[in-house]
Amino acid sequence: MRSQFSIFFAGDFTPVRRFHSIVREKGSKIFHDLQKDIIESDLSFLNLETPLCIDGNPIEKSGGNLYAHPDCIRAVKEAGFKVVGLANNHIMDFGIKGLEKTIDTCQSAGLTICGVGRNLDKAQSISVIEKRGLKVAFIAVAEREFSIAGENKPGVAPLDPIDNTLQIESARNKADLVFVSIHGGNEYFPLPRPGLRKLCKYYIDRGADAVICHHTHVPGAYEFYKDKPIVYSLGNLIFDKKRPPKGWDEGYAVRLDYNISDMKLSKFKIFPYTQTVKQGGLRKLSKVDEKVFFKKLEDYKKILNDKKLYKQAWDDFCQNEKNTILLNKYLPVGHFRGMRRFGKIINPEFFLIPTNKNRSVKLNLIRCESHLELLKNVLEKDTVDKV
Repeated sequence: MRSQFSIFFAGDFTPVRRFHSIVREKGSKIFHDLQKDIIESDLSFLNLETPLCIDGNPIEKSGGNLYAHPDCIRAVKEAGFKVVGLANNHIMDFGIKGLEKTIDTCQSAGLTICGVGRNLDKAQSISVIEKRGLKVAFIAVAEREFSIAGENKPGVAPLDPIDNTLQIESARNKADLVFVSIHGGNEYFPLPRPGLRKLCKYYIDRGADAVICHHTHVPGAYEFYKDKPIVYSLGNLIFDKKRPPKGWDEGYAVRLDYNISDMKLSKFKIFPYTQTVKQGGLRKLSKVDEKVFFKKLEDYKKILNDKKLYKQAWDDFCQNEKNTILLNKYLPVGHFRGMRRFGKIINPEFFLIPTNKNRSVKLNLIRCESHLELLKNVLEKDTVDKV
């Protein structure tokens, strides 16, 4: 009997836009040379960041409404994934009907789902899988955007320190290993916001064996806390964008190997890759490109280990986003090229147009934890500068 037990984690699987037809046609071949690593792991997890449905009504929200054909689940099943996290900001894009179809599609394919349910209590249920005599618990949560479940409302489990503590402690009593998946962070920022980093460490303190984050669409930093891994952003697994920002097409998966004898982590392995429509899916990096990629991750780690550098990196990111987020506060009808420059010269009151879209953007700005922490930083800096 093998002495090691392995868990494989991958990021955002979103077979939309030009990837939609490719995934339906190619199935698991979309994962190319990463598939072997998925299959060889005892358990494997990905975040499915789109409802799988062919009809339904898009909900009112800020940002786009995504959907993909239920046939796309074939790629996930054939690749060897066992667990599908559904706690993210897009899974409710086509309402209750879209969510229910997604749940049915995943379960019909024999996949375990987590982080979603027909009410808050169901969404916060812990998924426990027995494999090779071990019990492994998965908890999936997301920051508060337009998909969070309520007492009598379907949706996803929220990122909530009190509720998540109860989930982790309950899972600790049921399972040999406990993993927390968080869909959150600031888009295109490869480091964790300070509040998220503090929370991830707290979840380790409460009993999680690892915390794995996704959502930022770029590969991000990782670190070890009390000898347990925290990954702050795996990046996109499969996700198309016609004009992708830097980092969009890169990502990495991780495999955690544990000694069965004492449940201690024995190995933490990173699998970096690129994912593009042009190459027909995902391909692992060459040895030369791997060196460049790992150097970048090491640079992120150095920043995290230096309080001054980390604070400066966060402040710089917030200031870079200042014009965009303050314009969002006044809620323009849409984004357009040159919007930041325009916002500097025109009276912001111009943007006070009372539309449903504006209200959605305002709500998202103050309700989502990462957006709110960014907004606070910007406003606090402005206040200090004016004193």
